[in-house]
Amino acid sequence: MEIHAVLAEHERRLNADVANPLMRKLELPYPVSVGRIEGGEWSSSVPDRLRFEGRLGVRVGESLGAAAGGLTEALRGHPVSLSFDGGRFGAGETPVDHPFTDLVREAFAESAGERAPVRGVAYGADMRLFCDRDIPCVMAGTNGMVLAHAVDERVAVADLVRVAEGVRTVIERFPSIL
Repeated sequence: MEIHAVLAEHERRLNADVANPLMRKLELPYPVSVGRIEGGEWSSSVPDRLRFEGRLGVRVGESLGAAAGGLTEALRGHPVSLSFDGGRFGAGETPVDHPFTDLVREAFAESAGERAPVRGVAYGADMRLFCDRDIPCVMAGTNGMVLAHAVDERVAVADLVRVAEGVRTVIERFPSIL
């Protein structure tokens, strides 16, 4: 419970003063979550240790090392051994006023009939891999995230067609922004 409280306080600090205006609009821009917990050796034992794995929110503009350092510092003095392995998802950002952002928004507005909002997201995405290499990247897709990664995940065919049209338009017009 002591470690849980430290993690909750660290999450509050991460989200206390969110600098990025797109992330500031989210209810919880930088979550700290424990997704896997393991304790004890068998069902009748009193666990002498607890192992957990989770996700650490990384603020836009913050390196993975700085994010890990912040959590390490928060847990200093507590009986915990901390390691950072497995999936690592840094933040990715292409400026709202970047020509590629404008191109994507225009292409998707034509295919959808309305200009899409620009917003931040709190989940990890491959966008970071492009941004880490100074390649502009914008995430665009079908409406709604309610069924994303759910048991009954699906999208409407009409939405998929609109996305394909938007991607085609981006590809056709990309040379114009070079």
